[in-house]
Order: sequence, then C-alpha cells, then structure tokens
Amino acid sequence: MPATDSLIEAKLIPLPPEAGDVDSPVFHPDEDWLRAASPEQQKAVMWRWFATRYEDPRNPETAAPHDAQGQRVYAEGDGPFHADEVLHGRFDDWVAPEVVDELVRRLQEEVGNDWARRGLDEFGG
Repeated sequence: MPATDSLIEAKLIPLPPEAGDVDSPVFHPDEDWLRAASPEQQKAVMWRWFATRYEDPRNPETAAPHDAQGQRVYAEGDGPFHADEVLHGRFDDWVAPEVVDELVRRLQEEVGNDWARRGLDEFGG
C-alpha cells in the first residue's frame, strides 16, 4: 500500500514487502530494512506505522466520545498521545532523529501534537 499525502511531503512511495507486513491493517515495519531505507521511505514507513495506530482526536466521525465543543474526551490512560514522544520512542534506534523530526513537524503543523489511539475494531482486530 503506498503512503502519500502532505504529512510525509512525498509522492506515492510504494513500500516493498521487505519493509514489513505491508498488507496488514496494523503495520509492523522491518527495522533492518528501515535502517537502510532512504529518508523518504523512512518517513513513509513511520507515517504508515503511526497512522495505523493513531488518529486525529478532533475527528467527530470516530466512535470515540467528544464533548459539546467537538474535542475528544479521553478515557483514563488512553491519551492524548504526543506524536513527538511516540515517534521518537519507536523509531530513534533505526531512523536518524532529524528524519523523525521532519515527520513530527508535519504532524504538528497539520493536526497538532496530541493524537488519539485508533480502536482495533476499525481494522477487524
């Protein structure tokens, strides 16, 4: 599945099977492949990983509760999750922190730093 949009600042970037379980609804990258990938591929992989686990908390179409102002109401221990902490915590061992920072910056510009966890039932899990 290609990863593309303004968040990764790239055209379609098809991920080869070596990148991880590219056909799974919840993406798990192969760290060895990721380490050797180009920065554009690394951002695509990180975005795919992140997007299969987290969502914009302002999205009123999700099943998660929202208050009268449309703000996400979080259950205890269920967010918000900070994109910078999540992405650096997951990928700094395999991707240069500067590349992670590029994706984090785009996420913060487009949505903000606070994200909600996706429900696994969205993917049949």
